[in-house]
Amino acid sequence: MSAIHIPEEHPVCAPHILPPPPPSSPPRRRNSLSGRPIRWYSAAGAAAILFALLIVSGQLLFDVLGQTNPCDTTTVVPDQTNTGLIADCKVLWGMRDTLRGTGTLNWNATTAISSWNGINLSGTPQRVQTILFLGATSPNPLNGTLPPELGNLANLTQLSIAGNSLTGPIPSELRQLSNLRRLYLYSNSLTGPIPSELGQLSNLTQLYLNGNSLTGSIPSELGNLSNLTHLYLENNRLSGEFPLWVEDLGSLEQFSIQGNLLTGHLPLEYPFPSSIVGAGSLLGVPLGRATIGGGNMFIGCLPSWATTTNVVRGEENLGLPNCGSPPGESVWELDT
Repeated sequence: MSAIHIPEEHPVCAPHILPPPPPSSPPRRRNSLSGRPIRWYSAAGAAAILFALLIVSGQLLFDVLGQTNPCDTTTVVPDQTNTGLIADCKVLWGMRDTLRGTGTLNWNATTAISSWNGINLSGTPQRVQTILFLGATSPNPLNGTLPPELGNLANLTQLSIAGNSLTGPIPSELRQLSNLRRLYLYSNSLTGPIPSELGQLSNLTQLYLNGNSLTGSIPSELGNLSNLTHLYLENNRLSGEFPLWVEDLGSLEQFSIQGNLLTGHLPLEYPFPSSIVGAGSLLGVPLGRATIGGGNMFIGCLPSWATTTNVVRGEENLGLPNCGSPPGESVWELDT
């Protein structure tokens, strides 16, 4: 049998061997899904891309790398040996979205904590000691809620988030702030009762909760605040009777409960500590004052201390007669 001859130029059987690619041109791999060539970048190019991501959005970079908290970097906390400040930073970072709502905060991964809005560091080593947000000075005030995590800032001495648009309750966890001296939460839209746990803040000197929508009675535990000099609870929706425990506040200089829904009789005897009168005066105006009228619904009559003591304000707005009853007649019969 003779061999079958197949021409070399036959399109099927003729071998067609391509020359190997030059060393400078490695074969390009293709994406198995799209079929498009995979682009390879040099180490320098990759570094440039990561740097660009850091500039555009620090948090995006941390998400990509699986690091969800930037407080572990020297960018945010330069002294990484200061474990206390790192802990404070993580508390703030964790509550950022809850506090700001749709407001504006620069608490981000590319800004040092010492430059974060409203945060003041102090002490050696440094810790977060003051939080200060005055809504009147901010074009985009905070409108979130008060995070319970605030109670974890152990070195905080002043918490001032006033004139913003915060809603929701005052967290009872604030009782943990044993170093707190000034608590300013006035002129927000806070609701719910005043936590009785605030009576545990033994170092507190000033408490401003006025101008909210707080409800319920005024907790008697506030009478434990022996260092309190200023207590402002006006213009809320607080109910119950006149807080007789106010006389236990031996350092009190200014007190206001007007603009609430308090009921019952005013005490016949002077109910305030002598520290209010002892606060002195400035240009003839007493520095000590107790504002009781306007909005409250007390019954009966005005005791003499409400009309003859120059530190008592607002009594004329209660619409009550003076307790000048004839001898032998009970002053409480005047409201019948």
